[in-house]
Amino acid sequence: MTVTSERHVNRRTLLRGVAIGSIVPATAAGTAVGSTRRQETPADAQTADDAGADAGDGAGATVEIVDVPETVVGGALLQWTVELTNDTDETITTTVEYTVDGEPAGAVTVTLEPGESEQPFASGRRTEPVATEETLELRAETETDADTATVTVLPAEEIDPELTFPDPQLTVEPDTTVHFEVGAIDPDPDIFQETAWWVDGEFVGDSLTPWQGEYYAEQNAHYWQETFAEPGTYEVVAGVTVDDEQYRTSWTVTVEAGGLADPVIDAARPAPGVLEVGTDASLDLEIDVTDPDGNLDRVVWWLTQADVILGVSDVAGASDTATLSVDGGLCHTCAIVPWVITGDGTFTSDSVWIIDDPELDAPDVDDDDISFRDDEPAPDDPGVEPDPEPDEPDVKEEPEPKPTRDEKPDPNGKPVRDKKSNQNGKPNRDGNADRSEKPTQNGTSTRSGNETADDCGCHN
Repeated sequence: MTVTSERHVNRRTLLRGVAIGSIVPATAAGTAVGSTRRQETPADAQTADDAGADAGDGAGATVEIVDVPETVVGGALLQWTVELTNDTDETITTTVEYTVDGEPAGAVTVTLEPGESEQPFASGRRTEPVATEETLELRAETETDADTATVTVLPAEEIDPELTFPDPQLTVEPDTTVHFEVGAIDPDPDIFQETAWWVDGEFVGDSLTPWQGEYYAEQNAHYWQETFAEPGTYEVVAGVTVDDEQYRTSWTVTVEAGGLADPVIDAARPAPGVLEVGTDASLDLEIDVTDPDGNLDRVVWWLTQADVILGVSDVAGASDTATLSVDGGLCHTCAIVPWVITGDGTFTSDSVWIIDDPELDAPDVDDDDISFRDDEPAPDDPGVEPDPEPDEPDVKEEPEPKPTRDEKPDPNGKPVRDKKSNQNGKPNRDGNADRSEKPTQNGTSTRSGNETADDCGCHN
């Protein structure tokens, strides 16, 4: 299918530059019932006397969790405040460390005068959206004291399956990449949607990236791509926040031999590599793609650095050709990266072409373009002999008013610019962009693949 690249300006496009994602990166906090708090001194903590503590080592600081909610809906931000008190008669510096269900959740260091109490700024962590009610334990600990609190995490509302992709259960080969999507919960383009992702309880990313914002603006969905390298069963969870309401969905991915495999980019026209064209050039691009499982779905064409989608081509079956017509809007050293997505969610991508605008390369400089002062002969003139090094001036014991040199200054004594240098004083560019690294898809976890545009893995 042929797709013509044409930017459609809609409300989501206008808003794509605004951060669309969770504001607090988090490691999952798993979770259940009741709200309790207890003050304790760690069994393995030494007292100030036992440790030989003195001012500056945190001895004598007590900690109390003074503000934490009893319940939080899974996927929402859990925030808490602690109070530290110096019960000694010396100035001390102490560090309070936080954990959520045993996972580190930050630390704060404060200095306290004798008898002083202080509440450091509130700390927080985004919770994992859960399907059933659970609990988590919050712990704040100094060198000599600790406090804990139990918070109930309530289940989030399940997302309509029509808004999710791919199917909730799938089996793939090892080292297969899967593309997941969650569509817009509210069709109103004025409503912001934030999406975060977990794999087996571990927070892996959110929608705070330029490519996520562009994809949402153009495709009405947030995405995540995960490569499953080892056999086993994995749970992928998406948590969505819309107007402070929490939603969730999940997928179960089984990795074993005989499962679904990644699609393949077999060939590209023009040939993969550098395209020496202007940024306003018109291009017709083609890639031949195959899916060993016979379920091709679409190709999303990206332009890196500009972070825009050039177009989307529909493909189908076990093999097909995707074509993109581009009419300007390119950028020097930008790469064109097609994403190949199957109906099963398997995925591949590659940096196939890199734009190299020859008009933006530094021009070659001819010898005739370099001029010298009339009294300054060119340095490579064969008729010019360099003057000998002048002798040191003779100085009498009683210097005369105007001492003189034995020889005149060398007319070639001034430094001469290398003829190969740029006349504006800037170094020449060789016109070759650094292509040692493949552009990455912001906010995703994908295979590195082949690293250069000249070797895209295509088979011509």
